Amino acid sequence: MYTDRSQMVEYEYDGVFYLKERIIAPDGNLLTEDDREVVVHKTKCDIQKTDKLLNAGVVSMGYSIYFPMPVDESGEEKLPKGLKIGIRFRGNICGLDVDGMVIGIEPTKLHGCVAYIKGTDI
Repeated sequence: MYTDRSQMVEYEYDGVFYLKERIIAPDGNLLTEDDREVVVHKTKCDIQKTDKLLNAGVVSMGYSIYFPMPVDESGEEKLPKGLKIGIRFRGNICGLDVDGMVIGIEPTKLHGCVAYIKGTDI
């Protein structure tokens, strides 16, 4: 098998880190709740499956999300304030939807970041 390394792209997928906010109806009716997504960070990324666990009919998939370190207005590399454990991530790998909760996030030594997510499918 031949791999053309000139065709490889470091971050070839698009991903979104977001929060879900609950909106309660003005009349206080809890049965008509609505969810709204608040985008924390949009980025180009690389998505790699790290593990799969099957337990009592629930499939839990783990993914590693690699993306470039964001730069603030002063040119300093730093994570955005809302990018933390507990928010959600959504992306797509060649037609396969990836959605899960961030369970870990840390900078890498090569001016990037890695986020670990867990998603469940029933």
